[in-house]
Amino acid sequence: MEPSEYRRMRAAEERHWWYAGLHDLVVRWVRREAARVGKPLDILDSGCGTGQLCTLLQPFGAITGCDIHPLALAATTQRGIVRVVRHDLVADSLGTEQYDVITCMDVLYHRAVTDERAALGNLHRALRKGGLLLIQVPAFNLLRGAHDVAVHTRRRYRRRELVRLLRETGFQVKLASYRLFPFFLPAMLWRRLTRADGGQPRSDLVRSFPPWMAQLLIVYIKAENRCLSVGVTLPLGTSVFAAARK
Repeated sequence: MEPSEYRRMRAAEERHWWYAGLHDLVVRWVRREAARVGKPLDILDSGCGTGQLCTLLQPFGAITGCDIHPLALAATTQRGIVRVVRHDLVADSLGTEQYDVITCMDVLYHRAVTDERAALGNLHRALRKGGLLLIQVPAFNLLRGAHDVAVHTRRRYRRRELVRLLRETGFQVKLASYRLFPFFLPAMLWRRLTRADGGQPRSDLVRSFPPWMAQLLIVYIKAENRCLSVGVTLPLGTSVFAAARK
């Protein structure tokens, strides 16, 4: 991402409705996994950004954050996360059977990930047998806009494409669904407008909603998350979320 986007992310992660919704979904899955395993988990947040998800996952075990950008590593460390490491998901090994859970939220799409299969292969090796991978990527190339320029999007995905990549790298896909179903059409219209406005590319984090609207969005997303956490899948959305096992 552009350096300015890390500053926006750091400011937004604790309060923005989009992050609140995503983190609620991840925490639901990790909480259930901790209950299933019956012991503290070893967790890797791969591509940890500015570290809010690491903070939220600490109650479930030992959390490690990894990223490639110095600003991300610094921001995550500032949150009090002790284990923060620099890793290139394509070039650097994450170890062998080190983690019970790996989260990879909006990382695989990035232009710095030059080999998707190599990155997923590294994540597969780093998981223990039966371990859980939670992954999200942006959906549908027709949703590409100024936001994608600002956050260095290499590609956006269809659900079947992500499922195929996961299976080809050894994962057993337990759930794969689009997210944020009602946002698809508004996002498509908005991205087309921002594609044509000719201004400086900026992520959608700069757009704000009235507090009451943001709260309504969070209420909806949490309801959607409850569906996804029990295996319901959605036909459209702005992101693709998957849960897979080694």
